[in-house]
Amino acid sequence: MARSNGTEPATSVQQAEEPKKKRQIIISGNLSNAEARREYQRRYYQMHKEKAKEYQRQYNLTHKKKARIGRGKGSDAPREVIRTTFNTNDLMHSPVEKTIRMLEKIINGERFFTM
Repeated sequence: MARSNGTEPATSVQQAEEPKKKRQIIISGNLSNAEARREYQRRYYQMHKEKAKEYQRQYNLTHKKKARIGRGKGSDAPREVIRTTFNTNDLMHSPVEKTIRMLEKIINGERFFTM
């Protein structure tokens, strides 16, 4: 029973393999690109977690952290006075008592005066 067009009828083995291939494609095709990427990153993280922790331990041993001041009002560090020069605007717009103190500092050489 040969066919004239050259194709042979499908055997039961070939028919059984086709649905399996389609199922595999459907299963892997369920994930969107974002979900597939997320799944890949999750697996990668799980595989390399110990290595990353060891790297972090070594890094912490070789690098020192900056000294930080805690948060809150009581933990403010005292600031040094940066300003060393008074100008005419400072003298004209300050109260009389403060202006006298400014002039005394200028005369004593503690501060500078600029116009």
